[in-house]
Amino acid sequence: MPVVLWFDAALMLVFPVDAPRSSTGKFGAGDFPGVLLFDESMTRFDTSPPLLRTRFSSALTPILAILALILAEATLLLPADRAVAVEKLTATWVSPVPAMEIIEAFDPPEEKWSRGHRGIDVLAVGGEPLRAPAAGVIRFRGSVAGTQTVSIETESGFVVSFQPATSDLKMGESFAPGAMIGAVGEGSHCDRSCLHLGVWPAASNRKYLDPAQFFGQEQSLLLPLSRTPEEEPAGDDTSSGAGAWGGHRNGRIPASAMCELESAPGHMLRCDAQKAFDRLSYAYRARFGSPISVTDSYRDYDTQVILKRRKGRMAATPGRSNHGWALAVDLGGGINAFGTAQHSWMRANAPTFGWVHPGWARQTGSLPEAWHWEYRK
Repeated sequence: MPVVLWFDAALMLVFPVDAPRSSTGKFGAGDFPGVLLFDESMTRFDTSPPLLRTRFSSALTPILAILALILAEATLLLPADRAVAVEKLTATWVSPVPAMEIIEAFDPPEEKWSRGHRGIDVLAVGGEPLRAPAAGVIRFRGSVAGTQTVSIETESGFVVSFQPATSDLKMGESFAPGAMIGAVGEGSHCDRSCLHLGVWPAASNRKYLDPAQFFGQEQSLLLPLSRTPEEEPAGDDTSSGAGAWGGHRNGRIPASAMCELESAPGHMLRCDAQKAFDRLSYAYRARFGSPISVTDSYRDYDTQVILKRRKGRMAATPGRSNHGWALAVDLGGGINAFGTAQHSWMRANAPTFGWVHPGWARQTGSLPEAWHWEYRK
């Protein structure tokens, strides 16, 4: 029942319709409920007759029960709902493995007891590092039905479960976004080696949510031909922005030479690129209501080796990745699909902030990647 209706029912119990009105308008000993609910400009009940006092006493118990029910409903329902809304508006989770590629989507059953896919599977190989999607603590690490499992609870109130995965962190140990919290385990249930992710609000009884939405990948990378632009807009520079700087080697840039994105904690870029990207993300949020979803940024040499092992010829040779210069990002949330409003907005506005979509990554380029953007200044 809505809170307003509960409140109306309580008022009817406190103030019986046949109660006598005071002729003086002054307070009496039986006016306690009236003192709480009315201001002094309104007529009040005077000293209550025995009938009113009896009815008020008998009504007190159900009133307290009603108030307890309202508080219980608020406690059970509001935190999870509010957390979902806040997370979508103010945060972008770090992908637990770099270049996250979903190979089986979220497909929950209609009934809780039925079979279904209550999470997503992402391509991963055993032994590669597992990163924290958001700040939080270790909730569980051990074996579940014979599968190595790590679960965390984020500061925003979500439980994230990884299988197969291991961790050396202790229960309750905290971490920052993007921190290494463990490693992908061996023996996944996929035909190819993968990592399974499940997400649910900590305040719910495992009401599973689609994990992809927290990583900006809820939208398919492929559009129907009817939505694909016939030709790309012209006039802007398409040259690549990533390259050597500061005497550093690709993938060997020290953390002290980079800065963390404010709009996507856990992601690192060269400091001038970071500042420009955060300004761009602020403008993007004013248009679309949420910051730019970053799915990948700087890749160190070891990560490039892992990706080469996982993706083969589809990954850059270690030491040659554009991401190894801390000047490139992969984006989600709609930007990762040609022809969307988000992608079109980026094409029109990102160059103002120094961020470009290089020619090779465009729809007509040699390796179309709607999601790949680079800083050039």
